[in-house]
Amino acid sequence: MSNYTYYIYKGLRECTWALLLVILASCTDRRDLWVMADEYRQLELVTDWSEADDYPGGMTAWFIDNDGSGYTRNFKTAEVEHTWLGLPRGNYMGMVFDYSPEEYSHNEFVNMDNPDLAMLKLRPAANQPVLGDTVNEALFGDIAVPEPMKGLERNPNTGFYVVKAEPDPINLDVLGDVEVVTGTEGDYVLWRKRGEYESSLVTQTLYAQPKPITWRLHVLVNVKGIIYMHSLRASVVGLADGYLMGQGMHSEEVCIQSLDDWSINVTGENEGNVTTSTLTFGLPEDVTATREEIHQFINNLRLNLSFLLRDEVTVKNYHFDCVPYVSIYEDQLVVRVVIPIDVAPELPYVNAKGGTGFDANVTPWENGGSAEATM
Repeated sequence: MSNYTYYIYKGLRECTWALLLVILASCTDRRDLWVMADEYRQLELVTDWSEADDYPGGMTAWFIDNDGSGYTRNFKTAEVEHTWLGLPRGNYMGMVFDYSPEEYSHNEFVNMDNPDLAMLKLRPAANQPVLGDTVNEALFGDIAVPEPMKGLERNPNTGFYVVKAEPDPINLDVLGDVEVVTGTEGDYVLWRKRGEYESSLVTQTLYAQPKPITWRLHVLVNVKGIIYMHSLRASVVGLADGYLMGQGMHSEEVCIQSLDDWSINVTGENEGNVTTSTLTFGLPEDVTATREEIHQFINNLRLNLSFLLRDEVTVKNYHFDCVPYVSIYEDQLVVRVVIPIDVAPELPYVNAKGGTGFDANVTPWENGGSAEATM
């Protein structure tokens, strides 16, 4: 055997022994197998939907660790009255609400890893004001927004303020301080100790009763010269832009929303009113208020109205700072705005398009809401 061949043989032999040693070492030092601890029944959640807007087809139980670590666990289930959960030991803020976050098109769930900042926030509306429509300046431009609210988000392409969507109805219960005293210290349990772990569990029961948190805004505007009206578009500025779920408060940030679907009611000789209703998150609240001072509503609403008269050419715009005209019904989750007759819009006489009479069929603008006349 030549020296060259000998050295090749010796090198291969040493590599083979090294490989065998690695294999043997791995066999004697196998990694432990772990399984998810929430496969074992530990916490039961009993949910009562008797005060909700509707009986849901699914629900979410979302838990955030109160230790500031950002640890969260959420459980989505169709078992809406009784279900099983699994959480490591610790203290949590829990939120139980109908359906799952992905099923809400208008409500955005943000900061869901922070018990103090977890909130619902309104998404932008699908239809935003566009350039070329002079009415949009009156409803969504600078003249529509009071000076303290000029910081609202703008659309850089148009300069108009971003209009927020009408919130999706949602029912929520907050379990403020859930102490889990059974289970593991983490998310997993050793497979070889699963029997010992399961036999050591003590069942804890949590109770939730979700209730509606979305409010409704009712608006009634008295109108003089109502028979000269053709249709109405409007906006409201100063409603809350979201809801702080953990704190049970409306956010301090405000938004601008469009008001559509107006109805007309003629009540007297060329007098009457227009009405509409929409879902909102209500009036904003002072988030620095203490628990004893909660629900310190901030009322800076502005109502912007743009009437198209019956000649379908003349437009009359009106702006109302609504502080004197707002009523809050907290037990009903209602904000009501009534513009009285003594400050009511007074529409001027114009001939009807194609004639001089009052057209009782009040029709909408192509890009506005609908309005129906009842005489």
